[in-house]
Amino acid sequence: MKLDKKDIRILSELDLDARKPPSRLARACRLSKQVAGYRLRRLGESGVIRRCAAIVDIPRLGYYTYRLFLRLQNADPSNEAALNKRILQVPNTIWIAHTTGRWDMEILMAARNNVHFSNLLVRVKELLGPFLKEYIISPSIVTYHFGRRYLGGSSRPPSDIPHYGFEPEVARLDRTDFKLLQALAADGAQSYSKLGARTGLSYNGAKKRLRALEDAKIIQSYGLWLGLEPLGRHFYKACLSMSSLDSKTEKAILSFAMGEPDVEYVVLCSGGWDLEIEAEVESELKFQELLARFRNRFKDSVRDYDILHVYEELKWDYFPFEKFEEFALKIK
Repeated sequence: MKLDKKDIRILSELDLDARKPPSRLARACRLSKQVAGYRLRRLGESGVIRRCAAIVDIPRLGYYTYRLFLRLQNADPSNEAALNKRILQVPNTIWIAHTTGRWDMEILMAARNNVHFSNLLVRVKELLGPFLKEYIISPSIVTYHFGRRYLGGSSRPPSDIPHYGFEPEVARLDRTDFKLLQALAADGAQSYSKLGARTGLSYNGAKKRLRALEDAKIIQSYGLWLGLEPLGRHFYKACLSMSSLDSKTEKAILSFAMGEPDVEYVVLCSGGWDLEIEAEVESELKFQELLARFRNRFKDSVRDYDILHVYEELKWDYFPFEKFEEFALKIK
């Protein structure tokens, strides 16, 4: 599908708020409601918009996030589909992607604690069996989501950058909140009426509950999972080891990211490395240039780095929990 300026404007507006009502979206894009609706449906049917969803601050629910990087063996196109089917069976996976570079796959997982994560890791090993050669674990400290400013939308002020992590006060969800977050993770643009039907709430009840989740910062924002090929973009990330990552350096890194429209995520982590920078760029050369600017600015801090090209995303789900009873084990 070839995108024009009006399509890009729609994507830009939704990237800032994927739950934006159709009437507001149409006004922001200077289109009629009918034309905006038609273009939005076309973007979905063509796979440009893969999903609109709530971005949930999982640590605020008492869970930690872990990034698992895998190197595979004996994997080739003939068994890739079977391999994907296996890895999608792993519970509590937020994001799963194939990569090139030092690692072949990355999995972002949610676990209550290190013991729970260890059990999930055992499940990964069981499912991959002889395909798994090597892995490394990178627990996330905090993830900052800058959005796709390359689409032309306005940047959020630093204080409004959605983020999840650190050690926030843990919120308590009941079964209705759980169902609501499940619904919003599947389709963040659903109307209050549809959300009410899925959760047993009235229109006003669903609206009140959703607002409470937003006010408590459990829902950080509403984002897009996009197919990047029609946009002429490619997903690259750098995993960096830093000699120093104090609060002053962290603030400078966030300032750097604010000035780079292609940077979408910055992740502070521990384990294999200290920092991850994720960007959607026009080419590998553009990412190399971005990374060169970063290394030049932080030349006294960067010790080493790896570059990964994310060429296929299998899963994107910021509330990957299936059963309330298992989810609520944390707070019993």
